[in-house]
Amino acid sequence: MRNTLASIGLALSLAFSAMTTAQTLPPTGGLPPWHFGMTPQEVTSQLDAGPYKSFTNGDIETYNGTFDGRKENVQFFFKDGKLVRIGVYLYEGEDIKDAGKVWANTYRALKSKYGAIELPDVVFDPPTALPEPDLVGAVAQGNVAVTGKSQMAPFNQPPDAFVFASFRRDNPVGHVTYYVTVMYDPPHR
Repeated sequence: MRNTLASIGLALSLAFSAMTTAQTLPPTGGLPPWHFGMTPQEVTSQLDAGPYKSFTNGDIETYNGTFDGRKENVQFFFKDGKLVRIGVYLYEGEDIKDAGKVWANTYRALKSKYGAIELPDVVFDPPTALPEPDLVGAVAQGNVAVTGKSQMAPFNQPPDAFVFASFRRDNPVGHVTYYVTVMYDPPHR
């Protein structure tokens, strides 16, 4: 009987320990301090990054998120009350050259953090294995001028997110606007 009670006690102790460890492990995925699965209230509880603005659809943004060591516009997208995408909006404006410079800096930042970057819609002539950021920005400008969009993503994605960037052209209200964004999605399964 004593051994049975000791075994039950040990099993309960191990189960409680596992539950406690799971509750204390830091959440992953996203853009720190935010992670996928947070509620809107949890996102806005990160007071150092506020103030926050709420959109009518329930999504949220702040201009005090950090990307590559700088304060940037960060937007949070929810589905069923849980965070499913984080977007860093690095450029929105009418100057393709300025957007191209931001794209070059985004390439440099992603390459520095994740290593080699895939540039699926950019062709270099002659081919180069390690293009310089300024060349990436200039070539992407030409691509966006012709096709409307360029994208890039790390070849080696982090285990807890899928990261990609877009440089695109839009014509929402009669004038051309360029956007450079970095998106964090949950990893593709």
